[in-house]
Order: sequence, then C-alpha cells, then structure tokens
Amino acid sequence: MHISWLEIVEISLFTLLVTLVLILLVRCFMVRRPVILTTAEMNTSNKGGWQSQPEIQLLMLALPLHLLWEVAQFPLYTVWHEGDWSYILYGLVHCTLGDLLIMLSVFWLLAMSNRTRDWVYRSPVILNVFLFTALGLSYTIYSEILNTRITQTWGYTELMPIVPFIEVGGMPFMQWVLIPPVLIWLMRLLRSRTVA
Repeated sequence: MHISWLEIVEISLFTLLVTLVLILLVRCFMVRRPVILTTAEMNTSNKGGWQSQPEIQLLMLALPLHLLWEVAQFPLYTVWHEGDWSYILYGLVHCTLGDLLIMLSVFWLLAMSNRTRDWVYRSPVILNVFLFTALGLSYTIYSEILNTRITQTWGYTELMPIVPFIEVGGMPFMQWVLIPPVLIWLMRLLRSRTVA
C-alpha cells in the first residue's frame, strides 16, 4: 500500500480542522470560568502561555504520550507488515491525531458536566479521572470492534494480546486505561508548580 495524495490531503485537512475547532471552542463556546476565583487561580489565570489553557495543556502533554504508544504498538497491527513506510507514517499520524481528538472530546464533555474547563484541578478528582478514562476507553473499544470486525479497516497480528470477552487488542485497551490518569496527574502537577 502506498500513501495517496488524497490521504495526504486528509491528514492536512484533519489537522487544520482540529486546530480550528480547538481555537473556536476555547475562544467562543466553552463554559466560562467562575466569577469567584481563589488567589492561586487568579495567579495562574493571569499567566500567559499554554499552561493557562487546560485544553492546550492537555494536548501538549498527550501528544508525546499517544505518539510513543502508537509507535510502540503499531507492529502489532497488520498494516505494519502490509504497507510501505509512507502508509505506516500516515497510519501513525492518523491514529495519534484521532487519540488527541478523542481526549479533547471527552475533556469537553466533562467540562460541560462540571460547568468549568478547570475540572482537572478541582474535586471530585477520583470521579473525574474515572469518567475521563472510562469514556475514552469506551470509544476505543467501540472503534476497535468497528474497525477490526465490521469494516475490517485494520487487523491484529498474532502477537497482539486480546482482552477476553470483548475481544479487542490489549495494547489499545491499556493505552486508554493508563494514559488518561497519567495526563490528569501531569496537568495537576504542572498547575501546582506554576501556582507555587
């Protein structure tokens, strides 16, 4: 398989669309911060840069984690053995951007239910971490079933561990069990260091 011009255009348009949607939602449509802020929140909200926007912070921390995970697990998919390097690169970019879009969508769902974009830094932390992880994992299970069994867009090699009962790949399953809590921990750690 070779990467076509259409797939290159798809990656470019997808990247542009995600960036534009992120900018629009951060600027216009997101739930506003509460009027009453603590001193620590006022100090943090006055600082510029990517640390002051939770969505940007999430994406900046999630990008290397998801990219590394995708690179590590890609040989467990048949596309690694069937495609040429340009198609493999396309798959890695496509999957990593998809992971970021899933994370951002789940983040915004929780922001709406918590009525604040700063839900990552507030209580109930355990419940929010659980929901953040469970929603991302649920979509991943759906996507893996859809793409490996129904549309057969991709497949697993014999080396991919399979999760019993749901019959999906163990590596994408573990990706969405481990990375979301780690991201929230990193975001909270980064916020505590910028406040101090």
